[in-house]
Amino acid sequence: MQVKPTAMTKFSNYIFKNYAKDSSKLLVHVGAGVAVIATSAQVGMLLTDKKLEQKKKNFLVKQELMINSTYLALYYTACEAVRHLVNNTIEKGKILTESCALAIANLKNDKFIEPTKKWANIFTKDELKKGISHNLENIENTDFFKKSAQEIQPRIKENSIKALEKFQGFKGGAGVLSVLTTSVIAGNIVGVYLGNVIATKMAEKNHRLNVA
Repeated sequence: MQVKPTAMTKFSNYIFKNYAKDSSKLLVHVGAGVAVIATSAQVGMLLTDKKLEQKKKNFLVKQELMINSTYLALYYTACEAVRHLVNNTIEKGKILTESCALAIANLKNDKFIEPTKKWANIFTKDELKKGISHNLENIENTDFFKKSAQEIQPRIKENSIKALEKFQGFKGGAGVLSVLTTSVIAGNIVGVYLGNVIATKMAEKNHRLNVA
């Protein structure tokens, strides 16, 4: 009897497929989702408030949507840009911890005996363009693996898995930190400033219309 996947299973598989290798991506999308939910709740409260007269209610709803749409666009654009920049920088090896570099440099060995700088000689320039994660995940396709003696290739595969775990841990941590920093700047500093500017301009425009 074939067991059909439940909605929860499908959702779990989707989350794992899209976010397991990049926790910073999940952080960006969750932050955007929370912002949308918060805005929807605020607008819903305004729409159902019977004490507000319709003209003022329309203005406040419009203002809320304008401010939060600007914030969401700023937050998502800034966080995604920083996330991609950090990920690409790390994947190309421009930023690397010593433990990650050692793990890559010593793929042939069970103990760290090669110097850290040797990691850069493991992959070709063309291979490195695809990213360190890609090369460690597909180590059998690299020139380094193909040119290695057959008897040590199983060891290289095993060590590549360990190196990948270490590398992705570093990449994930760096990505989350960069996204958190960007979200604080975008949301609590730039976002607040833009929100105040928009609210002021909309209030002035509304006042002029009422006076007229």
